[in-house]
Amino acid sequence: MQTDEDKQKKLKEYLDQSYINSVLAQYHYDFYYRLNLIAMLPLILGSSLLTILNSADIKDDVLKVINITINATNAIIMSLLNAYKIVERINCYKSLYNKYQTLSHKIEKGTEDLDSIINEYDAIQNDNNYSWLSYYKKKIIKIFGGKKTLPNSLALDYEVSASIVV
Repeated sequence: MQTDEDKQKKLKEYLDQSYINSVLAQYHYDFYYRLNLIAMLPLILGSSLLTILNSADIKDDVLKVINITINATNAIIMSLLNAYKIVERINCYKSLYNKYQTLSHKIEKGTEDLDSIINEYDAIQNDNNYSWLSYYKKKIIKIFGGKKTLPNSLALDYEVSASIVV
């Protein structure tokens, strides 16, 4: 049976892990949101350009080549966005951020028991359909490594990097 001190220590560990995961989710949300905005810019400009060109007095052969080129470019960009599931990633990371924040608040309130916190944390972990990018993992390890309890997905990377630095 765990003592109150053990439970408090475990709750602190889950609070740290939940906080770190929320920061990771926010970093990933911001990254994919910006990537999506950058990819949308040529689509918007291409469509606007086509609208202008289609109303201009240009030879049909030239206009046909321009239309095909811009439409093909737009199709490629949209295909890449769909293939890499950018919008789904944005939604996933935003949802994860919100769930980890909610869990952190529950832990801070102290109204939930340890088992329900662990179960909710595990359920949120299972909701992550994508892995963390190594750039952000390294950034988080650099910021929080040795200061807070890292989630399991980062703790191993922290231990490996610490043993290499020797």
